[in-house]
This record gives sequence, structure tokens and C-alpha cells, in this order.
Amino acid sequence: MILALIALMAAPTDAPVVVSSLRTEQLADACRGEDSESTPGFCTGYILGAFDTLSMARQICPSATSASTLEAIAATRKYLRTHRKAWDSAPAFIVRDALKGAFPCKVASKAKAKPKPKTKPKVKPKKAASKATATKRSA
Repeated sequence: MILALIALMAAPTDAPVVVSSLRTEQLADACRGEDSESTPGFCTGYILGAFDTLSMARQICPSATSASTLEAIAATRKYLRTHRKAWDSAPAFIVRDALKGAFPCKVASKAKAKPKPKTKPKVKPKKAASKATATKRSA
């Protein structure tokens, strides 16, 4: 199951292929409970498997010093509760969206990026080339 999830999230295709028979409604049912509850179980394993996969793929950017199991689970449970209209998507996508919202990657602002200096290509003057040709012909 975890390997299928990893392949699903890492595969760069235009139309994602979902091979899991798990429905988002089933995941939401397994994840019912308090956000602060992180006891081992299907819900916790599914979320943490997605978390690790997304983190390794650099699709989420958790802080190495402050990210926690509890934070990942709480963010996903809250997302499941508050985004019920998205339940027609595969659970992997729901969890991905929840974790991307909770652990966004900072993108360098284009305004802060230094523009590359434009350089003109060096072109030999035509007169210099003509004189060199004339010198070779007269020799």
C-alpha cells in the first residue's frame, strides 16, 4: 500500500493514475477522532507514509526542528473535516493537499532574485577582417 502511494505521488504524469481501492470516505472514517490523537493505526500510517513521500520529493517543506507527527495528523484530519467537497478525489490527493497547506515550501520571490546581466556577443569589426584578408592576399 505504501509503495503504491509512493509511486502515485512521485510519478510525473499529466493525468494521475490511482491504483488504490481506498476511498477518501474510508480514510476519513479511519481518521475520526481528536486531532491531538496520534496513536498508531491505519490513519496515522497512511498520513505519515504520505508525509515522508512528499517530504522526500520536496513537495512539502517541514521544519527539521519543529515538524511533528501530531502536526501532520492534525492538519490532515482538519482538512478532511473542512473540505468534504473534495472527497471525490483520491485520498492520496486529499492528504497531499492537506500537508502542502500545513508545510508549504518557501519560493524565492522573483523580485528579490538578481537579474542576469545581458551581455552583447562580441563581433569582430568588418574593417579589421577586410585588412587581414587584404594582407594575406598581397603576401
